[in-house]
Amino acid sequence: MLNIQDVSVLYIDASTEIREKNTLLLNEHGLNVFEVNNLSEAYAIFRKNRVDIVLMDILLPNESGLDFIRFLRQKELLTPVIITTSLSDQSFLLDAINLEITRYLLKPFSSNELVNAFHHVIKKLFMRYPINFTHLHDGYCYDPINKTLNNFDGKSIDLSKKEYHLIELLLSNRENITPYSVIESTIWEDSYMSMDALRTLVRGIRKKTYPTIISNHNGIGYKINLN
Repeated sequence: MLNIQDVSVLYIDASTEIREKNTLLLNEHGLNVFEVNNLSEAYAIFRKNRVDIVLMDILLPNESGLDFIRFLRQKELLTPVIITTSLSDQSFLLDAINLEITRYLLKPFSSNELVNAFHHVIKKLFMRYPINFTHLHDGYCYDPINKTLNNFDGKSIDLSKKEYHLIELLLSNRENITPYSVIESTIWEDSYMSMDALRTLVRGIRKKTYPTIISNHNGIGYKINLN
């Protein structure tokens, strides 16, 4: 079951004073916060860690927070986003809404407003959780909120970011074989994927679960097996 301590937040704000103040508040409410002051660091955190909610200033020095939201949506990620904005930034708000932000906070906002925004978003995460299990073979199921595999004893099996991204990619295309090229562009993004690296990734998932969870179709790609 999802606990508040399991929820991770990526917080992007150029102001050290504001960021540290709000991070402390969120930590006091049990949230795990990754705080950064620019988009370059945000991309790095996102690629290496599980992020459940994004809190961000929509305008950063020489950068637009909209670019990061576009990055999420282009990858078909529905990660909830809370943006902070000032009156002078209102021209960006419509674009942000079109990118399906979850909440926006008008600066300066109070601690209560920030906490209430997170309560709203976390409530949605909790409501979504019970219907999102994907049942696999041998009593295993995938938990997309905690990004873990659960076995027949109810034990959670931790996955690396590449492992759960691959599982989610294969599940999203469960009726078909997912080509190697799609796996490379989605999981490795701009990096080169060797076949040895891909085989090692799949082997790791099989070792944590069972040998037939993912099948290889030589010269084509991989497919997850649900029956």
